[in-house]
Amino acid sequence: MASCPVPDKNDYLYRRAEQELEQAQRAAHPAAVKAHYVLAGYYLDQVYGGGEQPADGKGFD
Repeated sequence: MASCPVPDKNDYLYRRAEQELEQAQRAAHPAAVKAHYVLAGYYLDQVYGGGEQPADGKGFD
């Protein structure tokens, strides 16, 4: 039985960031736009090693 290739974690995270950016552009409500941009930033931080994580684990605001 052939195994399915496992996608690279960074590839997955980068694709998720792109999807969140697309959703932000489509969103009508400002809170939804902000949420999508925050998520995209989180995914990109995971790919590129972006800085500190908040001590409380709740994200930056």
